[in-house]
Amino acid sequence: MLLAVLSALCVNATAQITITAATFPVVGDTLRYAIDLTPGNDDFVTPPGGGQVWDFTNLNREQTVETIYRNPNTGNQSANYPGAELLVIGGNGESYYNVTNNKVELLGYAGGDPANLGVDVLAKFAPPIIDRRSPLMFFDINQQTSDLTLPFSTDALPDSLLANIPGASLIDSIRVRINFQRLEVADGWGTLRVPGMNMPENVLREKRTEYTTTALDVHSFLGWIPLPSTGGGGGLGNFLGTDTTVTYRYYSNIYKEDLAIVTVSNDGSTIEGVRFKNFGNLTPAPEIDAPGAAGVQAFPNPAVQWVRFDCTNLPPDDYTLKIFNIVGKVVWKNTYTIAGNRSIRVDLDDFKKGTYLYSLVDPEGVIIGTKRLVVVKP
Repeated sequence: MLLAVLSALCVNATAQITITAATFPVVGDTLRYAIDLTPGNDDFVTPPGGGQVWDFTNLNREQTVETIYRNPNTGNQSANYPGAELLVIGGNGESYYNVTNNKVELLGYAGGDPANLGVDVLAKFAPPIIDRRSPLMFFDINQQTSDLTLPFSTDALPDSLLANIPGASLIDSIRVRINFQRLEVADGWGTLRVPGMNMPENVLREKRTEYTTTALDVHSFLGWIPLPSTGGGGGLGNFLGTDTTVTYRYYSNIYKEDLAIVTVSNDGSTIEGVRFKNFGNLTPAPEIDAPGAAGVQAFPNPAVQWVRFDCTNLPPDDYTLKIFNIVGKVVWKNTYTIAGNRSIRVDLDDFKKGTYLYSLVDPEGVIIGTKRLVVVKP
């Protein structure tokens, strides 16, 4: 009997989540990460499936980085990206993003070229590359492709790059053609912990496989001629061919940072690095539900003397509101008849200071939503 009760508590407290636009960055956000470049081959990548438990607390902070989202009007090349809503300035230049209710997409960037030829470019992806999606749910599969074409005058390139090309003296321009293909599969869900976290977080895992193919054309009085894509041989041949990158990304609805990004070798045998949120310097995401979706929201949060649970877009039925402590024990619950929207006020006089989870469940046991509640006391 005790085992059955504990199992039920765990099921209710740990739920499959849907990633919403609440996790999208906005101007003024600073997202902070740490990187472990030598994580070893622990159980960072598990087979697909739900209800998993990932413990990444053994990771080391070998490097720290941060991403600052700025007003695009402050960028040097903002006039070339009129639809941009976000700007990120990095070591390679300026990246411009567009944001809608269901996606964050990279429009392009201005700065160092992607083929590392040593020249500055103004690059625009056709179409833009989608970096984040909403809503994102378990079993979602998305594919995308994008192209980038960058012409250069040979006067802007080092002579060494044209080495080993027959008739190099006749070439006046080159053209870099880059094709990006990406397959995204939301293949797992469960809970995740990284260094510094006091309790696991509900996450959705996405496997992302990216293929980047670089081709080059040379131009002379004969017109544009594709350079054979054999690669190697020095010079421009070093930039040709297809690179494959495989990452596993762990998303939550609590923080805007990816909780972790695990980069693996193409055959999946080696963990090449893990980037994870730098605990203690985090950017919480507002807890909002997708427009029109059934949901429950606590206000205020953190709460002191009372909290109001706003239940929205619910079909007529009886629903049970539960509050759990951090070990999964139900410390308060009540059942209400709700049709559409209803606000429920709960006094917190008998609650101790700390972090709780609250959940709204229908009569069939389907969890409408599970989120975090913080109670503070004077």
